[in-house]
Amino acid sequence: MFSRTLALSFYSLLFAAITGYGQCDSLLQAITSDSGYAWVSMRTDGDTTFDPPEQFAPYFTFSYEADSSFSTWFFSEFLLNRKKLYLSNWCDKRVVNYNAATDSPSADWTASEMRNRSTTRTFPVIGNDTLQFFRGLSWIDRYSSALSFSRYVNNSGIGYSVELVDSGSGMRLLLLDSFAIGTTSDDKKPCINSWYPMGARVRCVVPSTVGDTTSAYIRINTWAFGAAPYPFIREDGIRKMLSGYKLSSSQFTAYSDSVEANIHCGGGGAGSCDLEVIPTSSPSGILISNVVPSSITNIEVRNTDGSLIWWSSVPLASNPIAVTLSPGLKIVLGMSNSTVICTRKILIQ
Repeated sequence: MFSRTLALSFYSLLFAAITGYGQCDSLLQAITSDSGYAWVSMRTDGDTTFDPPEQFAPYFTFSYEADSSFSTWFFSEFLLNRKKLYLSNWCDKRVVNYNAATDSPSADWTASEMRNRSTTRTFPVIGNDTLQFFRGLSWIDRYSSALSFSRYVNNSGIGYSVELVDSGSGMRLLLLDSFAIGTTSDDKKPCINSWYPMGARVRCVVPSTVGDTTSAYIRINTWAFGAAPYPFIREDGIRKMLSGYKLSSSQFTAYSDSVEANIHCGGGGAGSCDLEVIPTSSPSGILISNVVPSSITNIEVRNTDGSLIWWSSVPLASNPIAVTLSPGLKIVLGMSNSTVICTRKILIQ
């Protein structure tokens, strides 16, 4: 199998690791400066800086090892109305489903156990509360031993969903995020289904129908589809909350943009859409251009919950046309009457 140490060295290019303490389900997640801890993070130039513990958050990292690729998914900074949420079944520096002696996946937990044990701790929630978390995705091409955006080879399809679950009934209250990447061959670009880019801070509003007595938790469900899929490997840890830095990093955003540009799911692919969408500022929004002639009869802009924000028939009043939008992820749909022909995703900062 591919050296996991080498894989994580590449992974650290996107997500810097920190030193920590080997404790399990302890108060480590919630320590403060008053607790007497002094956290040290190592910069790439070798100097050290001291950061207050309040700036740190626990994380789960999920890895999937295929013969030709090594995928890594990072989840951290879970917040309820900007207040930190802590993880359940979490042990600092623990690695699940990995055999160090053979440097290969093992089966410590079943797939169902992995899903049921990858959650936040339970918390009270009410309609219109805001939930958010930071997640970053990447994969290494084992042929080149480098981070890749265009070549991905895996005989199994893999994916995840992040959901808010009623702790009493076990029923889903809200789907926060989902991601799937299909099986590929050596000469095929990856097919990815996801609302968000590879690196994103996901924000969702709890439905107004959720009552004020509801106790809930957030669960991360991982899935692998294939004849004989490997188990996911999970690592637990704690590190500084760096989503703001990462999402403004040119290296990080360039990787996300490169993956987005190379997605190919058949049926004409992303390039078949007769729309060009460009983000704008002052005011924040987008410029929409429609290629003419086109089979598109109308254009819609929607939130990820499906609610309609803006629409126009084609031809547009002006081409391009400016649309002012609030911050967040928006979906632009090119329609032929009531049929969706193509979509464009745009993140308004």
